[in-house]
Amino acid sequence: MGPVRVAVIAASPEVRGSLEAIVEAQPALAFLGSAADAETLAAYLAGSVPDVVVADIEPQASDALKTLFDSGHAPAALVLLLDDPDSDAFLDELPAYATAILSRDVTPAEIVAAIEAAAAGLCVLSPDILARLLAGRKPLRQSATGGPFEALSLREIEVLAMLADGLGNKEIARQLDISDNTVKSHLSSIFGKLGATNRTEAVMLGMRHGYIMV
Repeated sequence: MGPVRVAVIAASPEVRGSLEAIVEAQPALAFLGSAADAETLAAYLAGSVPDVVVADIEPQASDALKTLFDSGHAPAALVLLLDDPDSDAFLDELPAYATAILSRDVTPAEIVAAIEAAAAGLCVLSPDILARLLAGRKPLRQSATGGPFEALSLREIEVLAMLADGLGNKEIARQLDISDNTVKSHLSSIFGKLGATNRTEAVMLGMRHGYIMV
């Protein structure tokens, strides 16, 4: 296999330069380009799809990433660098398609390791973020109400897998040929069965229960 193709998004020129230097210093990585935002990067790459995008942006500003590589190609893995992963709001704002979530103060070696893991299809979480995601979780074989764990239906597993791919409700509805309201109903059922409070936590718990393979 050739080197992992990496692109960088960061609003700060200094941060962008640092991330570029980290990527270019690794023989196993190939730097494709960088920009201050997703739209500019997409225009710069002109249809070329990287294996991994390293993004130093606020979670609420990451929605544009979902359509960044909306083509016939496999989507790029996303390594997201966050300023305050322990804040109460960060879980609700995170894109479900982020495959690696790190604090901004991680070392260059940790960023490289996250890039390589994301390119291999693995999820990467720092210990602090993992603890935050799992805080208040129910035991694996119990539901949110403390009763016996209720397995997901085949349709719910399909919806959860699409959620893990970063698809929104309308995209899921279109692919499954169902209504938006039906998608919302499936998501409500998935959250209840897994004991999840948001989309990102549902994906993480789905992986933990073996519904999603990485």
